[in-house]
This record gives sequence, C-alpha cells and structure tokens, in this order.
Amino acid sequence: MKGIERTDTNFLNLSFNMKNRKIKFDLITNAQDSLYHAVEHLTNINGPTVGDLKRAILDVAHVVELILKERLKRIHPAFIWQNVDKYPSTEALTISTNVAVKRLFNIGGISLSNSDIKTISACRKLRNRIEHFEFEIELAKAKAIVGRMLSFIFNFSKYNLGLDLETEFKQDDQWSELIDIYEFWEAHSKALENQLLDEGKPICECPLCGAQTFDLTVMKCALCDHSDEEVECDVCHETVWESNTEIVERIPGSRLIVCGKCLYGDDYLDFAVDLLRDRELEEKNE
Repeated sequence: MKGIERTDTNFLNLSFNMKNRKIKFDLITNAQDSLYHAVEHLTNINGPTVGDLKRAILDVAHVVELILKERLKRIHPAFIWQNVDKYPSTEALTISTNVAVKRLFNIGGISLSNSDIKTISACRKLRNRIEHFEFEIELAKAKAIVGRMLSFIFNFSKYNLGLDLETEFKQDDQWSELIDIYEFWEAHSKALENQLLDEGKPICECPLCGAQTFDLTVMKCALCDHSDEEVECDVCHETVWESNTEIVERIPGSRLIVCGKCLYGDDYLDFAVDLLRDRELEEKNE
C-alpha cells in the first residue's frame, strides 16, 4: 500500500514525550491522522479493496466527527460535552456527530447543506453497523459516501477551520489518484464549481481533469491544480489550450504553434511548408 512520506512530529505536530512515553493528539491532529489513513486505503496501488473501503468509511466518519467538534470547541470548549456542566472532565461523554451539527447551527449559526447532513448521517449509521454488528452495502453506494465525505472534510476544514488539507496530498501523486476515483471527483468538482460561481469567478472545463473548475482569473484548475494558457493555432487560427499544442520547426528560426487537431490533419503538412516558406521570404525581404 502506497502512502505519502511524512513525519508525525513535523506535519501532525504530534506530542511525544520520550521520558513519560506519552502520545498526545489534539482534535485536529487526530483528524489529520485518520484522514491520511483513509486516503492511503483509497489510493492502494491495486485499487481499493472491500476491506480498504470499510476502513476508509470508519476513518472519514471519525474525521468528520472531530472537525465538527473542533469548530464547536472554537466557540467554547464546553459545547463538545453532552452535559456542558461536566466540562472539562475527560471521563464525561462528548457529543455525537448529529448533535454537533445541531449545536453548530443553533449556537454558532453554521449551517450545513441538506445533502451534507444526509451524507454525514448515512455514514454515521454505516460506521455504527461496521463497528458493532454485521453490515451490507452496495459497492457503488459505499464509494459514493466516502467520496462525498472526503469532499465535505476538505471544504469544511478550509472554510470553517482555516485549514488547507488538500495541499499536503497535492505534493505527490496521491491527489491525482484521489481524483481518479470517480465518486470523489464527482462530489468535489461539483462543490468547487459551486464555490467558484458563488465567488463570481469565470470558469470553464479543465483541459486535464474535465471538471468545470478551471478558474479563468488565474488560469488554473481548482480541482487538479493544472495551469494552462489560451493560444492561437497557426494552422486553423482557432483559440486552443497551450497544453493541446505542439511547437513545430521546419526551417531554423521559424516555429509553428499547432493544435492537436491540425497536427494530425491531412492538410497540415502542405500548409506548414507553404506558411514557413512565406515567412522565410518575408524575413529575407526585410
């Protein structure tokens, strides 16, 4: 199983006391650790197995519970206890995910979409069955739940906790492997598309990943990070993506920008030779 190279002491800020042999996770580092385990299972070199999906469901459910509690904690730490009067006793029970969602809305004014609430609830119920009993779920539904939960985790962390959890995964191949999973690509591309539209950004389809998340203000895809520019093809004069062109040199010092369609077209070679001959004559006359 592949996984990113990381050191707990650097990225997770894991507190490890060598003398007392203690390990300490706060809510965020605890969530981050479970998130990395979930992604490692999903980006298994041979594709996620049924067992990988089961563990990913447990991990993403755990992450969501922790990040919701972290947001409540930032309002007041007592709000993550079932009975706030028992704060800060570590022996007292903390709230469940569904209670956290209600408190965030009632106390913090933070509302989640109906779609997110339904997904979180479905994942919580599935997690409970996995942990405490036998369970059965269609493979497609399991992948859809995990994909939507991951998208929620990245978006909620960014906009409600100020945490960019995507960046670490984008530093290697794991992010591209994640968006190769259709269920995650579908959920996260739609969420990012809506965010860009809400911000008034002009967008179009990304020439690399195919999502409607290419931000024309920065010429970069919000989903896959692909950067590109629009150029004119010297053959057909159409505006095309630079990544879909090739630079062709027939005469030293003369270059053609040719789009992929023209490059393999029947008329390209004759056109290119004629154009370059004309250019060479123009240069001599000058």
